[in-house]
Amino acid sequence: MKKYNAFISFILIIFCHSVSYSQKITTGIYSGINFSDIHGQDFGGKWESKPGPLQGFYLGYSLSRSIGIQTGINFSTVYYEHKTTYYPYIYFTPSYYDIIPVYYYQGDDKMDFSFLRVPLLFTVSIPSAIQFNMKAGLIFSFMQDHSLSNSYSSSSSSSEPDNTKKKDFGYMFSSGISYPLSDKFKAAFNVSYLAGRKKFLENTSYRQGSSEFTLGIDYEFLKKNKTTINPRFASDSTSKKVTVTYLGGVDISWNGLTADRGKYSSGTGPSLGFTVNFPMKSGFSFISGVSFERKGYSMKDSSALFYKYMNKGTPMYYVDTKVQIDYAVIPLLMSFPIGKSQMVFFNTGPWLGLKLNARNVGVAYNEIHSESSYMVNKTVIYDDLERYIKDNDIGWIFSTRVSLPLFNRYKVDLALQYSTGFKNVYNTTIVAEQQSSSVADHVIRNRTISFIVGFTIPASKH
Repeated sequence: MKKYNAFISFILIIFCHSVSYSQKITTGIYSGINFSDIHGQDFGGKWESKPGPLQGFYLGYSLSRSIGIQTGINFSTVYYEHKTTYYPYIYFTPSYYDIIPVYYYQGDDKMDFSFLRVPLLFTVSIPSAIQFNMKAGLIFSFMQDHSLSNSYSSSSSSSEPDNTKKKDFGYMFSSGISYPLSDKFKAAFNVSYLAGRKKFLENTSYRQGSSEFTLGIDYEFLKKNKTTINPRFASDSTSKKVTVTYLGGVDISWNGLTADRGKYSSGTGPSLGFTVNFPMKSGFSFISGVSFERKGYSMKDSSALFYKYMNKGTPMYYVDTKVQIDYAVIPLLMSFPIGKSQMVFFNTGPWLGLKLNARNVGVAYNEIHSESSYMVNKTVIYDDLERYIKDNDIGWIFSTRVSLPLFNRYKVDLALQYSTGFKNVYNTTIVAEQQSSSVADHVIRNRTISFIVGFTIPASKH
């Protein structure tokens, strides 16, 4: 392993030296922390999000002022830990009652993985006072070491083959900011999300996943320029007008189905992201970007299922749960000014949502009667619903935005936004293959109202 790492480092050093005088090459080192987020888990129990270390090196090549490609190498360790569903209960008899203490069975299901990973990413950078960066693409993983609990080991004998997959590939989405420290150095902060595509254990649906938070130093290889214009701030007429708005807010979402609508209510979740604003004539502008949004609904009723109202089945529960679906949302909006002040705008256009996670969380109670006793069971729910939810959704956005000046060049935006999804994202085909037709008969249509606050950063000056 040490020889392999040394060889890769040697190749990277040679490559860096050979291109160190190219104006279009950027390199950097980074370190940070990842939080595990396993995909494809079964019903019952909860996989905890555990922190692990991360460090790496990257090389970027700029195709233009704003567009480029990036690769590199990073080393990360991902820790998974499973907590089993627990069932506290109260037991009564005619002559006395006995309250059984609440307990939480701490399972020993743990998995640790160490990876060498190679990303291949498409990058977009928006020149501004604080430069914004967005990256998306593929990432290839090569397992270096791992440890499994007994319940996931293929056998107790070390002589028999391991059932873990050593290679994986997946998707990576990243956004961040960088701040110039000098003509050649920048400090960078990035948030990334990784989702593996291959099952890594036999006889399971588990796939790798994690969120990453990193700090790093970027170095730009610049040619000497006799002009007085600093290349770091050079931009064309379009980029000088482009602005970036960082967003944060709260989503109120519900299920827009028609049947049994009264059985479901709304839920809340975060909305975080950014937009890139491309101005046009007369105050009009085109807006795109990425936001991470939680959609879904809540349910408080008697049902045989925890995420769907179903009045037939055994046992019946009183259910108090939430269905939470996390999306990376990409809007394509046109912004129209209202009035001559150009402080109030109406935004509208389509959006594409890429599913990141789906889960069912909450509690459920069921009663058991007999001639001599009465018992109430409580089930704590944290079930994965990824297989039951389609991979994407599309819809339309209507938004009203007020833009207020701040410190002359900056702006604060206040927005009220309504988003409607066009698709039934409940995957009836997959559910019908694994469950009965009555379970597959369900509709989930995303509806969301968002209250959003944005902070707009102007384009950089010459």
